[in-house]
Amino acid sequence: MKHSVLLMSALMMAAPAAADSVAELNERELNAIDANNDGFLSRDEFDTFSDYAYQEMDDDKNGTLGLDEAKPFMDLKMFQKIDRNRDNSISRSEYDSQMNDDFLSADKDRNGQLD
Repeated sequence: MKHSVLLMSALMMAAPAAADSVAELNERELNAIDANNDGFLSRDEFDTFSDYAYQEMDDDKNGTLGLDEAKPFMDLKMFQKIDRNRDNSISRSEYDSQMNDDFLSADKDRNGQLD
């Protein structure tokens, strides 16, 4: 389950057209994230998933993601993009900023949900 759910996180962070990434999820993965089963990802559902994904990737539970923890889910270029202060770890703040940017990028009609 960890790998399939975290796939969404990696897809969202990797794709400039993140809305297309949501469409790439299989039905089971979408249902795991779409808590109210309406076929869309609300901002709250997206944030809940993002929180879960970060906690699952943080294997040593130290509150940051090192390259080894992130490597199964993102390449070096993506890691460096998210690591905005270049300290070779992704803080929760850096991760949340990236996920916020990705959600806003994917929410083309600005209705607060991804379809």
